[in-house]
Amino acid sequence: MRGFLQRIVCVVLFLAVLVVLQLTASPVFARSDMVRVGILSYRGSLETQRTWAPTIEHLQRELPDVEFSYLPLTLQQIAEQADQLDFIITNPGHSFQLERIAGVSRIASARSHVNKNEMHDLGSVIFTRTDSGITGLTKLKGASAGVVSTEAFGGYLAAKHSLQQSLGDEPDLRVKPLGFPQQTVVEAVVKGDVQIGIVRACLLESMSAAGKLDKTQIRVLGQQYDPEFACARTTELYPGWAFLKVPGVSPQLATRITQALLSMPDGACTDEWLGHANWIAPVSYAAVERVYRDLALYPYNKDLRQILKDWVERNYFLLGVIILLSGAFLLHVGHVEFLVRRRSRQLETASDKLANALQRNLMLESELAHAGRVSSMNILASSLAHDLKQPLGAISTFAHSLRQRLDRGTADEETLQKQLTRISEQANRASDFINSMRSFLNKQPEARRRVDLRDLADETVMLMRTFAAKHACQLQWNPPHEPVFVCCDDVQLRQVMVVLLQNALDATVEAGLEDGVISIQLEQTAEACELMVCDQGAGIPKKLEDKVFEPFYSSKGSLGLGLATALSIVDSHDGELTLKPMLEAGTCATVRLPLSCSQTEGNHDTTTS
Repeated sequence: MRGFLQRIVCVVLFLAVLVVLQLTASPVFARSDMVRVGILSYRGSLETQRTWAPTIEHLQRELPDVEFSYLPLTLQQIAEQADQLDFIITNPGHSFQLERIAGVSRIASARSHVNKNEMHDLGSVIFTRTDSGITGLTKLKGASAGVVSTEAFGGYLAAKHSLQQSLGDEPDLRVKPLGFPQQTVVEAVVKGDVQIGIVRACLLESMSAAGKLDKTQIRVLGQQYDPEFACARTTELYPGWAFLKVPGVSPQLATRITQALLSMPDGACTDEWLGHANWIAPVSYAAVERVYRDLALYPYNKDLRQILKDWVERNYFLLGVIILLSGAFLLHVGHVEFLVRRRSRQLETASDKLANALQRNLMLESELAHAGRVSSMNILASSLAHDLKQPLGAISTFAHSLRQRLDRGTADEETLQKQLTRISEQANRASDFINSMRSFLNKQPEARRRVDLRDLADETVMLMRTFAAKHACQLQWNPPHEPVFVCCDDVQLRQVMVVLLQNALDATVEAGLEDGVISIQLEQTAEACELMVCDQGAGIPKKLEDKVFEPFYSSKGSLGLGLATALSIVDSHDGELTLKPMLEAGTCATVRLPLSCSQTEGNHDTTTS
């Protein structure tokens, strides 16, 4: 288990290191006192600086008290770091989405050199190699199309919207995102890696002017001719790039920068094809919004699958970390579940063994209790025979006297009734005695019911009275007038009373007392009752006080099970058995039992007779 946890910790540390490396590999710019301007870099950092440096330099001249810095970023980097920027320069489609995502606002729109119409100057161009078999837009089915990104407006979305509008259906293209800068798309088409390419308008002219492209190698598909627009294009034109203010920038600073942008002189940018002439007030981007609505893109997209796909593409590394951590966690949970199940099986086995052992112990206790009752009955055998002999002798005497009267003819009806009544009383006395012996010796499963303790005490005293008289002792028993009901096993409680009376008689005899008295008392409170058996014997020696309840310990040569069995029986009845010395001499044994009964037991409202 320890080795498994160590492996989990190692995996987590390794993933944490990868996260740190990933974060340090991405350009993260901490906030400072300077104004940070993020610029979408679709042609690479150097071209981005050459194109937009004149704007930043103009702002620095107009606002000398403000320090500006500009950061070339990709689409994903702008989305991740928008809250770390103050202003953003990006294409019209991206600016439209940032308005919804980050709450930015436009303060100016760029105007290019190549269009006399100041309101619209950005579009897309679809092209292929000159020797390609694709001759028009209707021949694009199944063609591989290189794009910089599926989120780029001029580099893909404008062309996709135009094809969808002209063909009446979404174009069946195998789109291959090649990444920034957009020149890689042109190079892939020229090399034959893809069949067609989609880039923003004027990129081809810019590369040709820089000597990076031989225009005879490519052919524009679906070209639209516009005398006011100097570049080849396939789609309609849209508003140019936007200068955006990020939430949190002070209105005073935004106002000053807007005024400086609108005062920028014409021709400050040296990039003839992709640069901008100057800045104008923000124009309407309704045409851009229509593209996103028709293509069902954010914020008009309803396809959850596409949303998840885009999120995965942007956060693939984080998703991988989550998957690895989740897998490690599931492995840990599975291992813990395995250990819990194995331990549960072990506990179930141990529980079964313990239950069987307890059952055997209960059986042994029952056998020992029965053995104790038999042992007690053996000790009382001679006294019990005497108790039975008395009523039987009386019955014989009364019957013989009645026969003599009948023989002499002197038996009148009144005499007959008197003699028969005496015979019946003695027979009942013998019957009750036999029933008490049978109940005491009965061997049966424990069965609790509602019993009057006065009746149990009466029967026990009757069993023990002759044995006590034989040893010159008296049993003093004055039952209370009101019944004392408890829920108990009457056979077991009879055994407890017999044990206590036997011990009291033994202690009295051992003390050598003549006419010793053993008192039996029964008291009742609101919640419990107490049965007390008190003798006048020598008491319990100090050295034996801790041993009297131990099984098989006896100072009289007996089995030593009496008090141990009695304590076990009282405990099983939620009671308490205590032995306390009397003030002058002797010991008082007290059995305390609760009076309450459960509903099931309370329904058996019967008593032992």
